[in-house]
Amino acid sequence: MLDATDLTTTEVRTQYVQPLIEIILAKTNLTAATLGIQYSKSSTSAEAAPTSSEKDSDEGVIGTLYQEIALYEFDEVHSSTCDNNKSYAEILEEASALSAYLTREEQALVATVASSALVSFLIPQCDYLNFLHSYFTSTPGTASSETISRNVYTLEERLTNAMIWNQDSASQEGSVFPYSASRMRSSNDDGFTTAYFYRFLDQGLASYLSCSMTFCSNKAVIRKQACNDIIQLISMAICPVTPQSNVKPKSVASVKESSLLPFSFQLSHADRLHLLRVCKELAMTSDATTNNQAALAQLRESLFGFASYVAHSDKEAAAAYEALVNTSLIENDESCIQFEFQRLLQTLVESKSSCIINSTCVCIQEMILKYKGNKTKLHRFALRLLAKKLDSEINLAKDTRHNLSNTFTTDAENVAKRQKRIADNCKPFRLIAIMKAAGVLFSTGGGLQNASEGDVVLEAEAATKQMIQNATVLLQCSADDQLAIVQSASECLALVLSNETSYLIEKSNVKHIFTHVRQSLLSSSNDKASSAIIDALKPLIVICSRQSRTFAVSFLSFAIKTYSARERVLWKLATFVSIGNPLAVSTRLSNLGGSSSDEDVATCKVRTILSSTCGKAVDASPSDPLQRCLSLTESIRDMWVLFKLVRVAFQTSNYSFARAILEKRLVRGCSRQQSFMYFNALSKLAHGEEVLAVKGAKGIAESLELLSSCNSLLTSLAALEQNDKFGFQLEFIRLRLDTLNLIAITRSLYAEILMTEGTLSGKNNRSTLFRKNIGKSFGLLVSRLKKMYRLWGLHRCQQTRSTLRTLQAMCQLLSEFTKYATKEAKNSSFTVASTPSYTSAPTQSMNMTLSKLRTDVLEQMPKLKQKDDSVSHASGLMLVLDAILKCPCPFPSGFFQMKPIPRAIVNISADPNILPKTISQNDDHDVTVDAKSGAEVIDAFPGLVTKVILSGVIPEKFIQTADVAFSEIIAWTTLQYEGQLYEEDDAVDSDVGCSNGLTLRDGPYGGETAECTLLPAGKFIMPVTFEPLLQEGYYKVIIELGCRDVRGGEWKVPTSSPLEVIFRVDDEGSI
Repeated sequence: MLDATDLTTTEVRTQYVQPLIEIILAKTNLTAATLGIQYSKSSTSAEAAPTSSEKDSDEGVIGTLYQEIALYEFDEVHSSTCDNNKSYAEILEEASALSAYLTREEQALVATVASSALVSFLIPQCDYLNFLHSYFTSTPGTASSETISRNVYTLEERLTNAMIWNQDSASQEGSVFPYSASRMRSSNDDGFTTAYFYRFLDQGLASYLSCSMTFCSNKAVIRKQACNDIIQLISMAICPVTPQSNVKPKSVASVKESSLLPFSFQLSHADRLHLLRVCKELAMTSDATTNNQAALAQLRESLFGFASYVAHSDKEAAAAYEALVNTSLIENDESCIQFEFQRLLQTLVESKSSCIINSTCVCIQEMILKYKGNKTKLHRFALRLLAKKLDSEINLAKDTRHNLSNTFTTDAENVAKRQKRIADNCKPFRLIAIMKAAGVLFSTGGGLQNASEGDVVLEAEAATKQMIQNATVLLQCSADDQLAIVQSASECLALVLSNETSYLIEKSNVKHIFTHVRQSLLSSSNDKASSAIIDALKPLIVICSRQSRTFAVSFLSFAIKTYSARERVLWKLATFVSIGNPLAVSTRLSNLGGSSSDEDVATCKVRTILSSTCGKAVDASPSDPLQRCLSLTESIRDMWVLFKLVRVAFQTSNYSFARAILEKRLVRGCSRQQSFMYFNALSKLAHGEEVLAVKGAKGIAESLELLSSCNSLLTSLAALEQNDKFGFQLEFIRLRLDTLNLIAITRSLYAEILMTEGTLSGKNNRSTLFRKNIGKSFGLLVSRLKKMYRLWGLHRCQQTRSTLRTLQAMCQLLSEFTKYATKEAKNSSFTVASTPSYTSAPTQSMNMTLSKLRTDVLEQMPKLKQKDDSVSHASGLMLVLDAILKCPCPFPSGFFQMKPIPRAIVNISADPNILPKTISQNDDHDVTVDAKSGAEVIDAFPGLVTKVILSGVIPEKFIQTADVAFSEIIAWTTLQYEGQLYEEDDAVDSDVGCSNGLTLRDGPYGGETAECTLLPAGKFIMPVTFEPLLQEGYYKVIIELGCRDVRGGEWKVPTSSPLEVIFRVDDEGSI
């Protein structure tokens, strides 16, 4: 994609688009008048386009690809500075980069060039210029126009005419090389033509297919026909097959089923494989209408036929399945998606190759994640199929073992042969693949939550329970060669149970899971095997302990009873239980015991004690557990292990322990300046939070001083690094400082009411005005936390996102309390907001405190029949503030990740179709640049819809580091009035208003939203449409770029430059 952030639309078209189109016209012997294109300076004449009945005798115009290759290679060596030497691969690559700046006519021209160039490779004896010209020539009795959709040449007719034209030209004039197809594409050539073919596919055709110009509306007849031809040609080249009966017939001209044209293609197997890989680059934008269903259906069947019959290896078949999924997602038809999903799942079950099983599993996951249609129906359909397939696989394994066990023992030789014949080495891969697909399904919101009707609820509930029970059975596969099955089953169950929180309410379900987990652990005979099984079961143990206290207590009792003599295993299990349910472990710490000095055991002990102390409702760091942890850390020599324990201490709000380790061990062991500054900053931070947890409101001043010192150290580190590594840390610390400062101000303002007994609260003084704005100030903190969440949440873990949501809930609650405590609460009705579902960890101390304050205090205050005066409100608010201050602040684990967010390169341009036909830099209505902001100025017509186009690239690192997958790009727009076109002496500011139906967007997250699909290699093209502007003047448009993940969450994508544009609405310019 072209980086044109510092260029206007007219500059890009003048410097890049116009020269490219002129090169195409010169190479193809077409004229600008034929295409409806006008330039201020053009080297082409307005002559009529050649027809099939005319002879092309112009010098230098070539008719076969062999001449094109030879001429290009000759000129590349002798005259490489000439722009006209560009090959069609380079032309298509450059046109793809400029796709956002091309008009409809220019896009149609590029489509015909791509189609004819592909034909010239598939059928070298075809005159591809005649084939190209036939797009612009109607059949006898019709006119050539972009708006005519009937009586045009079909693909078969164009191919036949082009081959006949080439034969006539060769026999009459001899000006065209009459080489046969076997000479052009022989197997023993020097690779000259083949290398050029592959360069065209990789550099030209792949770029063209990935820029989404392949799909268009029905009005663009020429472009639509050319794109249909490209898809059909690729389909016939890969594997000439007939579409299956599940595809409805479409009114699209295609090659007849009885045609022999596909068998005349001179292609080797490597050529077909290369074409197949190009299909994975096929893409479509959200604004394009998919009217290529027939061609896409043919391509899908061709890809499946290649994978089933033509592929020489499993890797080739896997590539075909990947291209098949991409094509199905482009078609975006519900019946098509379900058909391909069922076919891929059947392939996964029947395949005997681990490579095919893994590739189809990845394809199924991609289909679930990227489908843009009705996901509820797809989830319901996929859940039913996956549960059924998993059940059949498990029952088949049971039947196989039963049949083998009933065999007579005397026939030992036959038993061995039968076992060898029945054994299926790929069954573990199938089970793992099915559970991975089910996990992805539930991670995107599938299951009972998507069901709304009664029958659907029962069906989804039955399928979910069946899935959970079958996955639980697989936990017993604890042999060394089947440990991967246990891990996949554990991860699948963790995802399912996190989505279906009501499953573990029934004790029978808890008992069923506990029984199989216990049996899985009892199957191991030594510490090494037990440790491997425990690691595999970790996700399930954590989620079950979090959702069911019965499971946590029972499992911990089982661990103490069974592994009392094996400390390493016992403390590892206790650590995992404490992550999910720290209260259950805190009551059994004395029973765990142990006096081993092993470093691994000591680490597990410290982690368990820190997690268990976090669950207490009182002080976060009691003296006895703290001293025990410090004594255990003396046996740990690895500095990295100590730092990981510090991170755990921060996450569990054990700031005293973190400060002690930082000051006594890590700071003293530093050998670099940056490390010394970083550990000192963490020590200051831990000390400041410790002071707040112990002293409460009395320690605000000391805590602010320590946190400010931490902020200064981190700012110095950020200046030394100069790569925005500490952006998250600095924003979090500054928000924490602002929150504490605002709480201190709130306390002082309401302490004044208590001291004066409310005598000065009703007067219109400075303190009263400040108290009125306190609620708004906390609301601003909520907005800042939301912006931080949207910017950094996608690249941080779930715990970090949960912490930021908890802090939002805290500020929101304080905002509601302060609003209620104001004087205006007497005379106005106050409505308590609903309880926000900000957090996913309800057992965290801050979450429990906020929940109690909201339900037991805030919601009950309007119902109490007591004296409603400012003194009682102030007293209650002071108690609330003290309770929140003494409660340990949750700390995000993302604070310890020093990684910047890559910035996207985005071009913002005007719609090229509304620009003047004649491009001239001296035009009065040309696009200019605003002198103040540097934004591009676009002429908008009053009363008409205005459209701008965003095009750019999302960095690959941004996509890879995202914690949740995403496939949609969105944009929030903000429109604001800037001023008049012309200054008037008698104008009044109040007269210059935004009226006449104009609605300003509050943005960036509350206004209009545009969206598009993410293209291959991170590219995107997004049209953004604005409502008609009725009043003339200047309007500023601010655009925020974002993305939408597979769960529906919306996140901000930072850009390298601000996305701003100025609309100039002028009545005179529209005449």
